Amino acid sequence: MIFALAVAFAIPVWIYASSFQQSAGEELSLSYSKNAAEQIASAADLVYTQGPPAKVRLSIYIPAGVKETNVTGKSIVLKVWSAGNTSDVFSTSTANLSGEIPSSEGMYWISVESKGDYVQITRE
Repeated sequence: MIFALAVAFAIPVWIYASSFQQSAGEELSLSYSKNAAEQIASAADLVYTQGPPAKVRLSIYIPAGVKETNVTGKSIVLKVWSAGNTSDVFSTSTANLSGEIPSSEGMYWISVESKGDYVQITRE
């Protein structure tokens, strides 16, 4: 009887804790993604205003949950799996951007280099 009561109490607590942990993990992934996009956009703005041959090397973390990355026009977009669907996390730059960003989880060195009328983003 006591065991059944303990199990009946423990199951809802475990379900709540599990859903809270999953939610916190998704929020952390979104935060890391936003940080990576903003770091790259900020570096792009810096080298663009300085002009060629300005170059910055960044260490960024791409979190688990990133399904796709895209560098188009003046935007850096990371598509992140969150809450059962995909959310777009993005940052914009004043410069036209070219290049690509890895979408697999991990730490990466990214080179951000002014090419005059655009900024090149490459993985080292």
